[in-house]
Amino acid sequence: MVRFIQIDWLSNRVTTVMAIGFITIGLVYASAQAAAPTVTHLYPWGLQQGTMEEITVKGSWTKWPLEVAGKFPAGLKIQPLETAGMLSVETTAEVRAGVYHFRLFDSEGATKVIPLIIGTVPEVREIEPNSKPGEGTQVTLPVVINGQLKETADVDVFLVDLAEGETLSLLLVANNILGVAMDAIIQVCDSRGFVLAQNDDERGLDPQLSYTAKRAGMVQVRIFAFPEATNSTIAFSSNVDYVYRLTATTQRLLDYCLPLSVSAETVDLQLQGIGFVKESLQWTGDVEMPYVSLTGVPGIVYVPLTAGKVVVATEQSSIETPQVVVLPASISGVIEQREDQDVFLINNLQKDESLVVNLFARSLGFPTDPLVEIYDSMGKLLSTQDDKDRATRDPAFTYKIPADGAYQVRIRDLHRVGGPRYAYRMEIAKLQPSVKLTLASGEFVKSGEKLEIEVSISRLGGFAEELLIDIDGLPEGVSVEAVKSAGSGDSSKKINLVLTGEWPMFSVPIRIIGTWNEGQLQVLAEYVVPKSIIARTDPWLTSIPAK
Repeated sequence: MVRFIQIDWLSNRVTTVMAIGFITIGLVYASAQAAAPTVTHLYPWGLQQGTMEEITVKGSWTKWPLEVAGKFPAGLKIQPLETAGMLSVETTAEVRAGVYHFRLFDSEGATKVIPLIIGTVPEVREIEPNSKPGEGTQVTLPVVINGQLKETADVDVFLVDLAEGETLSLLLVANNILGVAMDAIIQVCDSRGFVLAQNDDERGLDPQLSYTAKRAGMVQVRIFAFPEATNSTIAFSSNVDYVYRLTATTQRLLDYCLPLSVSAETVDLQLQGIGFVKESLQWTGDVEMPYVSLTGVPGIVYVPLTAGKVVVATEQSSIETPQVVVLPASISGVIEQREDQDVFLINNLQKDESLVVNLFARSLGFPTDPLVEIYDSMGKLLSTQDDKDRATRDPAFTYKIPADGAYQVRIRDLHRVGGPRYAYRMEIAKLQPSVKLTLASGEFVKSGEKLEIEVSISRLGGFAEELLIDIDGLPEGVSVEAVKSAGSGDSSKKINLVLTGEWPMFSVPIRIIGTWNEGQLQVLAEYVVPKSIIARTDPWLTSIPAK
């Protein structure tokens, strides 16, 4: 039996996820036991607005069709077909371009969150064979090419006819957003195979480049890859899961916007990318989908909502004329050239106050390796902050103010380089009492008598309230015992929700909630979507009775 329920998406808006519409969930009861379904890739991994695609799902499951769970606007439909491993995806032209997430699930569990990209320009699938000279397919631009590097040492070749002085822009999405375990390379070659331009890791492990033709003629665009995890081999890598989306255009390409975040107030977004010259778009953070796009122009840009005052660094921002900011602030800027730096002045800071600084650049797909320096009013360097840790190239730190006064915060690239894509976003605020609940995973399965869900608790700014942590969204008649997190001691940092006893079979989204002040205040536990900075608050719980 399948019973459908609706869950209010507004419950998730306390996180960085901007959800829209309602979520339709199948509450499944069954008798068989097996492993939860998994998905390794979709092909293609997206489609254009106003079109329909039959998309292949690769992974594992016990029985098809699976149920679909997601937060979709009117006009976006995802339905399983009768053929195993096939989905029908349909969008109207009114559906906003961007990255949507959904799950496939059954009575035995749910997949991890799956991204689906809705684009703005026509899309095609690669035509094999296309790996050798003379086999490449000529493409009409602008276009998104959906491809796979699945054959041994596979290379995909596409042909583009360029006029003299015409600029070809190429952007590949695979490791970033989609989570494909490949490190792709883009090459632009002449008809003889000589490399004219090449890029590797412009956006994390994904490449992006622009090439301006010195003479008219056909060029080859070559795509190949190495594995994400480096090894001793130097050969090209391939895998059936090496699925990518290659955007190609000789016209405008929307790359990013300034500012890189928005508040609830209306703001003029400055559109950045090839072909854009002093163009802007009026925008507000009070929208249903936090992605900026233009009809017929390739490129979609994620613009998250921030609580701080939105600031864009000016050209005059320098040591001599620092830009005054009021906290809390969300500051966006671009290190435009070598030796460039942006300088901000924060007045009236008090001794023993602490600044919380989080800077985003590499995590947003920019090549910037940001360095943050703090100076006092006399020009004395007090603190230098680089990478948060070995795995994170962006700074994140707390700095305690040593004396009353004004302080400069300076941002530059570690290697003192710059360019039009050396952008960054800095969130800076005074440290205030706050708490955050974090989950290591977004999927949990109780397959016997007991399941423990670990909740990590981060307390900042002296937050010492006792929390009561519970699960919301369980089926009727099923409950767990809430757990207290004391203001100090071991339970202030971590607790385990223990799920015990004989439970019926079900598979549902839940919320893990921490409350304090007699239930008047609350926080939702978050988990991070892989290969993104997006956090969600809708983990999935499956119960399978013990045999």
